[in-house]
Amino acid sequence: MPRAFRFRHVVIDANPPGARHDITLLHDLTGNGLRDIIIGGKQGPPNLFWYENPGWARHEVAEADDLEAGGVIFDVNGDGRPDIIAGQQGRDGNILWWFECPEDPREPWTARVIEDRFAKYHDQAVGDVDGDGEPELVFLSQFAGVLGYYDLPDDRTVEPWPRECFHMIDDAVGDAEGLAIVDIDGDGVTEILAGTSIYAPEDLALDRWSRREFAPGYVQTRVAIADLLGEGRPQIVLIEGESDEGRLALFTAPDWEPRVLREGLYHPHSLEIADLDGDGRPEIFVAEMGLGHNPHEPLMLIFRPAGDGTFEEHVICTGVPTHEAKVADMTGDGRPDIVGKPYDPERHIDLWLNET
Repeated sequence: MPRAFRFRHVVIDANPPGARHDITLLHDLTGNGLRDIIIGGKQGPPNLFWYENPGWARHEVAEADDLEAGGVIFDVNGDGRPDIIAGQQGRDGNILWWFECPEDPREPWTARVIEDRFAKYHDQAVGDVDGDGEPELVFLSQFAGVLGYYDLPDDRTVEPWPRECFHMIDDAVGDAEGLAIVDIDGDGVTEILAGTSIYAPEDLALDRWSRREFAPGYVQTRVAIADLLGEGRPQIVLIEGESDEGRLALFTAPDWEPRVLREGLYHPHSLEIADLDGDGRPEIFVAEMGLGHNPHEPLMLIFRPAGDGTFEEHVICTGVPTHEAKVADMTGDGRPDIVGKPYDPERHIDLWLNET
């Protein structure tokens, strides 16, 4: 018999600073082998801060107005320390920053401007997208409808980064959400998954990319990729994170016919894939928001592959609204835990310890 999932809910901060907390990132900032929690939001001060593991002492990163969901940890300047990349939201939110980690992350961080021409930077990713063996910074700008990437400049303290380092992939992506860098078809060529479209390079010298829409009709999605069916090839998992009636679905090449696992989810803006029960196979984790008007108790769900192409649905928590939750081992016991927080109107930072 498959084991039952068991998680213990802990509130690590019942009164965090600011409001409308968007960003959740997990990374070992202090080098002690335990992941710390980074939180960013639209309102402060401060609106970018982190919690030190263990003990959850809170430290300020920076005051950066109006941060949008997304964000990524990456050593931008190559000094061996983890920096934070995140951007603003709103039509006047034109700044994409990187925050330079000091030698002691408990000290103030330096905010540096990468880009200031677009608006609402919802997602960022880092990876080698042009095959030169070096990482690039890929980002989505929803209000500008832009998908683009930056080669890392020689001097990364220049503000903003030099325009000649910027490459436009598409200037008509609309309000796409969800971003991943992956070789989705196993042909050795890296593609970019942005929302419901897959972009493949055609002529990088001319910044020409092909676009294939694989999930028409799905909107404002979160995305994850894994071999959930044991077929030796990855599936794309989408969830409509900003919908009152969100769908969770799997898509597999080459036909991309959706396999809908769940409908009727309320703003399920959390999507992660991890082996949550230790059986060697990944599961899908999703969570609903509250927003003060969820028509039912917010759910946290795990979808476990049954081995025959179907999935078992498990409810692991009810009544705690959750936004942009992330999954990682927070205690060092080898079991993935869950970290999240509501978006609005509630304010608290939550940890679910995996006791499965």
